[in-house]
Amino acid sequence: MNITEIKEMLRTLIEYEDSTITHTIPNLIELLYCKASQTFQINLLPDGKIFTYYDIDTAGDALYLILNPVKEKDL
Repeated sequence: MNITEIKEMLRTLIEYEDSTITHTIPNLIELLYCKASQTFQINLLPDGKIFTYYDIDTAGDALYLILNPVKEKDL
């Protein structure tokens, strides 16, 4: 998934903020938007860590790195 697609997905979550939408990639992440705090929450399923982001760009960058990890040979 490229960064443009990720940011469009995040915009959609804001657009439907009155609904509860959770994007899940099994054994990797859960993503949701919290209307009350106006934040994106990324739950890393393997270890249960939850990260909170306040804007589309920061959340998008974090998701991109999770979905497209840099391999040592890419460095």
